[in-house]
Amino acid sequence: MNLYNLKLLKATFVTLVMLLVMSCNSPAGRNASAATDTPVDTISRPESAMELVVPEAPATMTDPQEMAGYVAIHFWDNMDFSDTIRVNDDRFMEHHFANYFSVFPYVSADDAVKAAGRLVKLSEVTPASLGRVLRVTRRFLTSPNSSMRDEELYYIFLEAASRSDSLDDASRVKVEDGIKEVLKNRQGTPAADFKVIDNRGKATTLYGEAKAGQCRLVVFYDPECSHCHEIIEELKQLDVLAYAVEAGLVKVMAVYADGDSDVWERSRDSMPGDWMNCMSPGGEIEEKEIYSLPAMPVLYLIAPDNSVILKDPPLPLLADWLYNEMSAE
Repeated sequence: MNLYNLKLLKATFVTLVMLLVMSCNSPAGRNASAATDTPVDTISRPESAMELVVPEAPATMTDPQEMAGYVAIHFWDNMDFSDTIRVNDDRFMEHHFANYFSVFPYVSADDAVKAAGRLVKLSEVTPASLGRVLRVTRRFLTSPNSSMRDEELYYIFLEAASRSDSLDDASRVKVEDGIKEVLKNRQGTPAADFKVIDNRGKATTLYGEAKAGQCRLVVFYDPECSHCHEIIEELKQLDVLAYAVEAGLVKVMAVYADGDSDVWERSRDSMPGDWMNCMSPGGEIEEKEIYSLPAMPVLYLIAPDNSVILKDPPLPLLADWLYNEMSAE
């Protein structure tokens, strides 16, 4: 990349950060609603009730990533977490958390850890305020319908929360359970093997279907889940996935994890002919909690060496990865 392009990229990055801060601090920005799947309070309020002044990066700071890190770390400096009216105001919290999490794609890993730690520290004035922050964080970063879903970022916040002395017993159990779920078949780690029976009655395993140069897209689903059918239809319409399957770069394994034989009999021929439709014998995957399956469907992209490439990615992220792989061929 030449010097001109580097300067242009830097200027664009700086502009994005500044626009974000301006959006947070402007009346229009304060009246915007958060883009999550959770309904928010729509009662009209004075602008002052929605206001949260976000500190701007110092003028001497010119590195875009450093600027974004500063904003993320100091985002909540002007928030009084002992103010129960604000803390319990859905509209206020959803809006400002949406702005807050939109900074993180531009933040370094170290600053993300610092930002999470600072938010936990500021919000732990009471167990209730910390619990509220963790619930909103969980909705944004783990909800299947959230555009900001990011399990790795959620893990950073869970780790920060686990070090807090303000967690009540129930919240600490939830945090510890959350960490266990994130670490289970985490991106970059070996995927847990499991047994399946395909629609022809062949017994095999995840590892048994490994092939050099071919990834496996595991789609855990429930035949009686309407949302599963919606996502599976979207996968069927994903041209780049069809091309990858046809080229032998990806094998799709649709896996009914619960293993109810009656349900399986009614659905065993419901998948495309070039997909592998499978059932977990005896529902072992679900019963032994081999994989984290909070809400069906759940997708895992597994590498030829059986490591996890993507853990429950949104379809746009999966499509981007496939496009990049197809382009590299």
